[in-house]
Amino acid sequence: MNPDRSARPGRPPVPPRGRPVESRPVPPRRDSLRPADRGPAGSRPSTARPAGARPVDGRAAATRSRAQTVPATGGRIRGAVAVLGVFLVTLAGAGIDSFVGVGLGSITLIALLASTTVATLAVRRRDLVSVVVAPPLVFIAVAALNIGLAPSATFSLPTVATLLIRGFPTMAMATAVALVLATGRLIARR
Repeated sequence: MNPDRSARPGRPPVPPRGRPVESRPVPPRRDSLRPADRGPAGSRPSTARPAGARPVDGRAAATRSRAQTVPATGGRIRGAVAVLGVFLVTLAGAGIDSFVGVGLGSITLIALLASTTVATLAVRRRDLVSVVVAPPLVFIAVAALNIGLAPSATFSLPTVATLLIRGFPTMAMATAVALVLATGRLIARR
């Protein structure tokens, strides 16, 4: 047993919580109170804590209070799930666009913008970066699938370059929308 957690006179030993003690450093304990708080002969005051009461850990209490005060209005979706949703909605829009028109056009633009907007608002705050950087990557993946699945298109450098050049405004607008919404969410939190 760890010597820092050994039994004190009159109290049973405290078992370690969580991971084994050897895997994490244990901060040193403060074995003394300020001299003004000491009783006769350096003993601790008897009103400090009733026998059997758990010691108060300031860090754990702060974490609990912080967790309880976080507003429930934030997103609950993981970044990878949100990016997958953006990809699937954009792929569906590209399929409709290819069926109705000649290539990736306005329906793909609307699908990418709308799905990026919803994903940015629905994702957890710590995963906002993944949604902000996703629109160009999603558009490139959708364009590659569109070229591969289209019977009339060949997978060549000019075809890929044409799709990416024509799709640049779409990627830029979706990224800008995600960046503005993510910045707004981060500022509103403070």
